[in-house]
Amino acid sequence: MKNNKNSGFTLIELVVVIVILAVLAVVALPRFISYQRDAHLARADTAFASFENAVQLYHSKWFTEGEPTGVVGYATGDIYPTSTGYPLTLRDNITNQKPVDKLEGNDCLDLWRSLLTTDLTVAQHTVGEPVYNHQDDIVSWYTGDQCYYYYTKGFNAGERLPILYYNPVSGEFTKKTDKPYE
Repeated sequence: MKNNKNSGFTLIELVVVIVILAVLAVVALPRFISYQRDAHLARADTAFASFENAVQLYHSKWFTEGEPTGVVGYATGDIYPTSTGYPLTLRDNITNQKPVDKLEGNDCLDLWRSLLTTDLTVAQHTVGEPVYNHQDDIVSWYTGDQCYYYYTKGFNAGERLPILYYNPVSGEFTKKTDKPYE
C-alpha cells in the first residue's frame, strides 16, 4: 500500500514564521537607520575636529612667526590672520588687504577649503535656498564675526543638523546640533 503523506508547512507554521520575520524587521530597521545616522554624526565630528586642529596649527604658526599682520605661510592660499592670530580671510587680489577681524563674502568657505584637504564637498549658503538636502556635505555661512558650518549629508528638512561655529577673533569653537539659520 502506498502512503501518500504531504510534506510541507501548515498554515499555522507559515503564519508563525511571518510574524517572527515581521518582529525582526520592526526591531532591526530602526537600528539600521540609527547606524546610518551615527555614521553621519561621526563623519561630521571628524570633519569639525580636523578644521579645529587646522585652525590651531595656523595660530601656532602665526605665533612662532612673530605674530605677523600679513599672510601666514600655512596651508594652501594666502590666509590673513585676525589681530589675535586666528585665520580670517584669503588675500584680496585687487588690494592685497582685507579689513581686520571682519568676515566677508566667501571667507568661511575659503578658509575651510584652504585649511583642509578632504573628500567632503563644501559650498557657500545662499540666502533663500534651503540648507537641507543640499548636494554638498557641508554648507558654510557667516555673520559679521562668526563662521557657521552645517553638516547636511543624510539629514532631511526639519531635522537638527550638526553645526560648527567658529569665531576667528577669539579662536573659539562651538559644536551644536540644531536647526539651521536660513
